[in-house]
Amino acid sequence: MRRFWNRRAREDAFFFVDDRLEYGRPDEASFWQGGEEVLDGFLNAFGLDLGPGQVAVDVGCGIGRLTRPLARRVARVKALDVSPDMLEQARSYNRDLDNVEWLLGDGSSLAGVRDDSADVCLSVVTFQHIPDPEITLGYVREMGRALRPGGFALFQVSTDNAVHRPPGGRRRWLSELLRRTPRGVHDPAWLGSAIELDALRAAVRDGGMELAGMVGAGTQYCVVHARRAGATLPG
Repeated sequence: MRRFWNRRAREDAFFFVDDRLEYGRPDEASFWQGGEEVLDGFLNAFGLDLGPGQVAVDVGCGIGRLTRPLARRVARVKALDVSPDMLEQARSYNRDLDNVEWLLGDGSSLAGVRDDSADVCLSVVTFQHIPDPEITLGYVREMGRALRPGGFALFQVSTDNAVHRPPGGRRRWLSELLRRTPRGVHDPAWLGSAIELDALRAAVRDGGMELAGMVGAGTQYCVVHARRAGATLPG
């Protein structure tokens, strides 16, 4: 996964974080504004809000699309990504954010984030690209470990196996070779994997959390709200 995302960062980081953009000609203003809108959409789906004293973890931060609006709303953000090339760009594009700690992830855990240290764990359009669903379920359990009692996780997974099949055919492969279309879209690290709902519920429980809400079950954009049991600790 690290090699794949390093290549994508060098190819077109904006597009591979948000593939609704035009490949090779990203609208950077729309990219950053879109991060604000996505964050609001996820929070509003469950009537959630962020507080100025909170600590947030952004899992799969890329170049900081969601990290930027998070940093404006909470006290501190730990932004984690498996790709050092993505993180290098994130630091450059967000050099004015002095309350963000950029962390290089190991591709399977939230190493670098202490137990019971976060009020919010967030992940958007990251888990759907992980080729092994067991890794994703491990991240869900890790979110529970990192959260303080009363903290919440808000993350998106795919629950639709059909969307993880390779696209196109020989013509698409040739177009990639000639660099007319995005490269790597046949790679397992892009195609990703879907999560079974029963396994997801079990991972939430194993992480010491309670499933508080879910929208989009059965689709690529299944958004999950889970909460760590117990009263919120001050800090």
